[in-house]
Amino acid sequence: MIKEDRTYRITFLGLIAGVSICLLTAGFGQLDSSHTRILSFAGLFGLIAAVGLSESLRSESSLRFAKLMASSTTDPLTGVGNRRCLDAEIERRIAQLRRHGTTVSLLMIDVDHFKQLNDSFGHLAGDAMLRNLAKLLDKTLRDMDLVTRYGGEEFVAVLPGTDLHHARLAGERIRQAIEYSRINFDGQELGVTISIGVTEALSNDTPAIFLNRADQALYEAKSAGRNCCYFRSSEEKGARHHSELDPLSVSEPVMV
Repeated sequence: MIKEDRTYRITFLGLIAGVSICLLTAGFGQLDSSHTRILSFAGLFGLIAAVGLSESLRSESSLRFAKLMASSTTDPLTGVGNRRCLDAEIERRIAQLRRHGTTVSLLMIDVDHFKQLNDSFGHLAGDAMLRNLAKLLDKTLRDMDLVTRYGGEEFVAVLPGTDLHHARLAGERIRQAIEYSRINFDGQELGVTISIGVTEALSNDTPAIFLNRADQALYEAKSAGRNCCYFRSSEEKGARHHSELDPLSVSEPVMV
């Protein structure tokens, strides 16, 4: 329907322009006549109207394109960035790290026992909880940080200009904010906890390696009992208990 309407308007624009040019041509051919002068003015006004309509169509196209681009990078449920948005941001930030040495860290966040929430209170309750989580993440983090929905009940936040230490502190602030947050759904107060995996990008990281390291830290946080924040700063293989490993190279619980 929108395409047809636009086609009609473009056709009408072409018709106005064509008639206006004909009127101008006829009018300027015999300017000594008042009748032909009227034709000239009519043609001129027609061209002005055609230019105005053309600018309106161009502005409308730009707005539609901007909306299309925004919708292609936004999660429709929560309003934060989607996976496409995340992938583009990680590539951009890793490129900045390699060129300028600008640090960047990731927080990978997963809602604990989310399936249980859905099973007990329904998917609408789960959706409301995800929207609340996205809102709290956006509120707790800085304007320059990017919050995205990674899929399902997982979110990833990109923290530019943030080293591992400060990313761990940011993660713990988020964990506490979510733990004490409640939403009212259908007359009931509902709350959740989250587990977080934290990592800082290394100069030789690819986006996939960077994300995978955050995912490993998240896995260890879930294995440790959930509702905690773990970090990983190297690619050491194997998920073992944090007390057995070098705290500078693998996951540890964050203590503030």
